[in-house]
Amino acid sequence: MVKKLIFLLCVGLVFFFVGCGGEQFKATTDVGRFQEIHAQQQQEKKTREAATSVPAPVAVSDDPGDYLLGAGDLIVVTVFETPDLNSEARVSSRGFVSLPLINNVQVANLTAAEAEQKIEELYQRSYLHDPHVTVYIKEHMSKQITLVGALQKPGTYDYVAKRRLLDVIAIGNGLTDKAGAMAYVNRQDEAAGKYINYLVDLNELIKQGNMAQNMVIQGGDVIFIPEAGQVFVDGAVRKPGTYAISHSKMTVTEGIALAGGLASYANDESIKLIRYMGDGKERAIISISYSDLQGGLGDSLLLEDQDIIFAESSAMGTLISGSGFSLGLLGTGVNFKNPRSN
Repeated sequence: MVKKLIFLLCVGLVFFFVGCGGEQFKATTDVGRFQEIHAQQQQEKKTREAATSVPAPVAVSDDPGDYLLGAGDLIVVTVFETPDLNSEARVSSRGFVSLPLINNVQVANLTAAEAEQKIEELYQRSYLHDPHVTVYIKEHMSKQITLVGALQKPGTYDYVAKRRLLDVIAIGNGLTDKAGAMAYVNRQDEAAGKYINYLVDLNELIKQGNMAQNMVIQGGDVIFIPEAGQVFVDGAVRKPGTYAISHSKMTVTEGIALAGGLASYANDESIKLIRYMGDGKERAIISISYSDLQGGLGDSLLLEDQDIIFAESSAMGTLISGSGFSLGLLGTGVNFKNPRSN
């Protein structure tokens, strides 16, 4: 009689822990519909970016001629026909430089090429027959650059010489470990009277070494580097936690790998991808198998900010992998430890 009671108790305990392996999340849609929604969201995102004048990744010209002179800039003026007229002058707070013979010349808001032409005309008017003048900007002091976002030392800095994006990131003591994969450079087009946004792929620039992305930064630019999105990996994985989405095409398979892979008690047929769909909308949940992920589906399921990957536990797997404390009575030796309790 006692043995029968022990047996029934053990069977009951088995079914209790098997019940612990039930699904935590139920799928609300299938993979096909989920991918359609993702494609639609990506198209809407592209439309919004186009509407705000964010172009595809670009490399802006090295030509310093776009720079507009301003107060504090130091220029070197060379007159080829008459070396005695060569001079170095700093732009005054009112936008003038003092040059031999022609005295004060207004150069504020002129490019170097426009200043050259103006100085040539002034020398030709009274002193030289056919002068040839060059203007070299030795120090860019009239404008500043602003670094915002995921940098070690964001702030506003003097723009003292022509710099590229990597130089500017170095000024800000480099990126933080939360930095995203994109940089946005906001620039005022004074001629057109509007702001233009440039989008730079930092993965291409820093990890792939594509120097075409290392655009020239101009005085007045605002460089914004947003933090990377995050994905939450939980359930029957080896290292549950929050992980940064390190690049724009990070997949579900990569997310599971970051969490150390599936645990031994995972249900390979029930891995959930849960996505936030926006304010007031129900989260979309799909159920996928690990074999499908390995078979190529994982490469097509790209992660987005706030996604959750949840690996369900297998009921039998939970039971088989359990060990550690005794539930036996009278020395029956039945042992079980729920691995999810660690």
